Amino acid sequence: MKKQISAVLLVLAWLLGAAAYAAQAQSSGDVSARVFNSTDISVPQLNVGEWKTLNFNSERWDTANLHDTAMNTSRLKAPVAGKYYIFANITWETPLGSGFWGLRILFNGKTAIAEQTLPNNGGSFRTSMSIGTMYALNAGDYVEVQVFQNSGGTVAVKQITATSPEFGMGKVP
Repeated sequence: MKKQISAVLLVLAWLLGAAAYAAQAQSSGDVSARVFNSTDISVPQLNVGEWKTLNFNSERWDTANLHDTAMNTSRLKAPVAGKYYIFANITWETPLGSGFWGLRILFNGKTAIAEQTLPNNGGSFRTSMSIGTMYALNAGDYVEVQVFQNSGGTVAVKQITATSPEFGMGKVP
């Protein structure tokens, strides 16, 4: 009997501690996430106007369920309305030829809200790209990262710890 009561008290203490932690996280106002992909992402040769949406299979943190690693893994979704800072970082593998690299943030699957395009100079070094923007989101709005390349063949967005591919957003107070 004493063991059963001890087990119940232990579970109740754990539940109270978890509730207190959740309340503290809620009251801190931290609404942010930083996600990444743990492997290289293959990007085929694309035609002008075509973009490939990147998926993110891992989280560095997610304080308010902005990201889901099982469904719609490409999206960061605003849980509450407000202004958000949104960013993406990628590094392309060594270039294959000529053409262009592109990186953009897409709002609700329709509108590019930040974009960077660079010429592929055919150099023997990796090309890194980083973009960021402030944007007003309503609860339920989402953003995604897309890439473009037409360098003459399939090229990878390289997985580099804490650098590429990384995607995040945080609500600004």
